[in-house]
Amino acid sequence: MGDLPRSGPGHAASVINDCWNKIGVHGDASCPELKQYAHCRNCPVFSAAAVTLLDRDAPAGYIVDWTSHFAKTIEVEEPDTHSAVIFRLGAEWFALLALIFDEVAELRTIHSLPHRRSSVVLGLVNVRGELIICVSLAKMLSVEEAPLKPDGASVADGRLVVIRHEGARMAFPVDEVERTHRYHPRELRAVPATIAKAPSAYTKGMLTWRGRMVGFLDEQLIVHTLNRSVA
Repeated sequence: MGDLPRSGPGHAASVINDCWNKIGVHGDASCPELKQYAHCRNCPVFSAAAVTLLDRDAPAGYIVDWTSHFAKTIEVEEPDTHSAVIFRLGAEWFALLALIFDEVAELRTIHSLPHRRSSVVLGLVNVRGELIICVSLAKMLSVEEAPLKPDGASVADGRLVVIRHEGARMAFPVDEVERTHRYHPRELRAVPATIAKAPSAYTKGMLTWRGRMVGFLDEQLIVHTLNRSVA
């Protein structure tokens, strides 16, 4: 390391002899003062160099940059906020607590079950080597579903959502999944009377998201109803 530049009021730029990098502890340790001070940080030459560096004029834009930095409003996350996953079924948007989401996977073949008693149950899907019951949340909510290909996959670029509740996993196809959304419970609005009867029965509130109203589903009621469908 070479000599350090120095500048300050009333004198032109000069250099600081950084002897600690040459003959000091970071150099060849040949400085005779080391016998007295043991380490360069104890030497008055090192201390004087530090003071000189701190006394330099601030570089151009330094004060403006830091003033702008500290003038910014600090966005503090409001306490008691929760995370929700927003997804689309047909033309309708819904949300569920992120806590019950286990994973979001690509759509795959749904193997039908013989003698199934409920139309909500679609069949079984293989997720990471585990066969999981796949249900139609759209059918349970009376939402018009996107058509399925012969192999059981949606025509749209949908996803397979896997939820977990009390150790049990269940999957259902959706047409679209958005990122996790943070919200505060007071943001939930009452379900308007214009909402269809079936979805409103499972909706605990409406959440405004990107200029549209999203039905926030009651996860406890959803899981309970789905479990009854597969029993």
